[in-house]
Amino acid sequence: MPHCVIEISNQLSSSVTPTQLLRCVFDAHVKSGLFESDHIKVRCTGYDHHIAGTGSDRFIHATSHIMAGRTADQKQALSNMIVQGLIDMGITSASMSAQVVDLDPSYVTFSD
Repeated sequence: MPHCVIEISNQLSSSVTPTQLLRCVFDAHVKSGLFESDHIKVRCTGYDHHIAGTGSDRFIHATSHIMAGRTADQKQALSNMIVQGLIDMGITSASMSAQVVDLDPSYVTFSD
């Protein structure tokens, strides 16, 4: 835990690689001190077709799904770390956002 999903408009593919995004978001989770690095899962998906209001069509959004129990301040700090990491990558003319959400108690996991 956590599961982090990065969504990106494919118009940014010339500015940043999926590997760079994955590393940036993974590192933010590690630096937060909230998770063991072996438990962090990050994936990235790109979109060719989307509408983003009337502004830029370039966006990155990261959603971290975590087990309940972290404070609102801890979740806010993690969101801030993720967005700051994206800003530090030098990406320009893009909307960048992050959110941290608690998993529903019905969440079940299995690995062998």
